[in-house]
This record gives sequence, structure tokens and C-alpha cells, in this order.
Amino acid sequence: MIAPFLPLLAVMLLTDPSDVIDAAAIAAAREKAQADGVAAAKNPAESAHITCRTSDFDRMAGVVMLEGDVVVRYSGNYTMCSDRIFMFLSGSNEVSRVVALGNVSITNDLRVGTCAMATYRRRKGEVEMYGDSSGTLARLVEGGDDPSELEGSRIRFWLDAEQVEVDNSRITVEEKGEGALPR
Repeated sequence: MIAPFLPLLAVMLLTDPSDVIDAAAIAAAREKAQADGVAAAKNPAESAHITCRTSDFDRMAGVVMLEGDVVVRYSGNYTMCSDRIFMFLSGSNEVSRVVALGNVSITNDLRVGTCAMATYRRRKGEVEMYGDSSGTLARLVEGGDDPSELEGSRIRFWLDAEQVEVDNSRITVEEKGEGALPR
């Protein structure tokens, strides 16, 4: 999912860290990647817009670190915000895992998740959100016709499924319409 954006990350890491990457920089990164024979985004509609205060890329270790008010906006409708994000690359320079630390929020059109730490495993299509040691729980709120709120020390869900696992859970479901429980 993030692999097509590696050329963008490379351009970002070579520019002044205080700069915000804009549409022109994204286009330039894609053109440079294509000229260098690096795979660019398969779908031109797929893109990421990344802002942070500082960034570091350790090519040998295959780790990209983004730090300071990190915001990653994906073209689909996902946004991840955190104090610090680490992207771990596989041997083929594809992102295999993303770890977000500190004040993490993950949002899309239907869900908002907040936690102290989150891990995304690309191969499994799985996200794990964790609370912190002070007792603050991870929280996942789903909107829609039947809104629900999940809280727990760990929340695990899959991007392509409706399954959610919650450890030490508190669940609130608001039912509406026929068959709703009386209040």
C-alpha cells in the first residue's frame, strides 16, 4: 500500500525537513522515479501527502523515521497522525510494517481510532492499537447508521474484514430503528 510512495519519501528526505511536500513535489518524485526505473504508484489516483518536522532514512536498516507532528494523508480517505512514525521496508523496498508512537489517530470516512501506539502490518492487512501504561485505553469509534465505540488495552482489526478483537474491552453500541433495545 505504501510501497508506491517510496520515491516520494526519498524526495522528502532529500529536501529541507521543514518544507511541506506539495503536489508539485509529488509529481516531480513520480517523474524522477519513472526516469530512474523505480516503480511509481500503480494507480495515479493513489497518493500520499506527508508532513513532519524531521525525517531520517537508514537505507542499510531499511527504516524511515518521521518525527514531529507527523501527518500522513492517503488518497483513499485515510489519515494517520502521530508524534513519530517508523516505516520498516522489506528487501524489495516495500513497506512491510508501520509503527506510530505517541498521540496516534487513524481516521477514514467511517472510523476514528485514537491510541498511544499503533502497528500496521501490510501483509496481514492488520492494525493493532494499544493504550498506554497510565491506563488510557485505545479507542475506536465507528459512525454510520448504528454507531459504536470500542475501548480496550489493545484493539486489533483487519482492513478487509469486519472483524475486531478487543482486550479488556468496553463496548458501547447505539441501536436505532426496528429491533432497537428500549432505553
